[in-house]
Amino acid sequence: MVSLNDDGDLIRALGYVALYSAYLEEAIEEVFTAVNSVNRVDDPRMDRWQISRKLDHIGKSMGGWVKTADELSLFLACIGPLKALLERRNLAIHARIYVDPKTGDVLKPARAGYPDVPVLSADLYHLANELFEARNPCLKASMFAIPRYASSRADYGGKSV
Repeated sequence: MVSLNDDGDLIRALGYVALYSAYLEEAIEEVFTAVNSVNRVDDPRMDRWQISRKLDHIGKSMGGWVKTADELSLFLACIGPLKALLERRNLAIHARIYVDPKTGDVLKPARAGYPDVPVLSADLYHLANELFEARNPCLKASMFAIPRYASSRADYGGKSV
């Protein structure tokens, strides 16, 4: 993937953050679906869970598998950083951007207790690129690692290996 370059457009950069967040959440949803398939869980109410709760469920589920392959362990190690990245996304997406005559563009978080911070389009483009790249471990898990794990279970009569 070619990284997005800073063009100085703060609003366009914020748009990419929103779009690439949606792509990342879709990739996490695919992992969630694959994990539930392996665990034979089919509860439509779970589809409405927040993405952080789905990541917690994925971690608990995969962590409970008797023998977790190295590639699944790599994904498990990504859960904490994914949650932190999505938190940074939340702060950017739910904030307001204003022009401060003294400091330039400023991000005013919607959450109480968070300070106003100067914001540059480069910062938001960097976040967008991070969000896009964060899909990779999710795609590897849902497309390759989890199906291989499920297949190895099937090879042993459905018992955990």
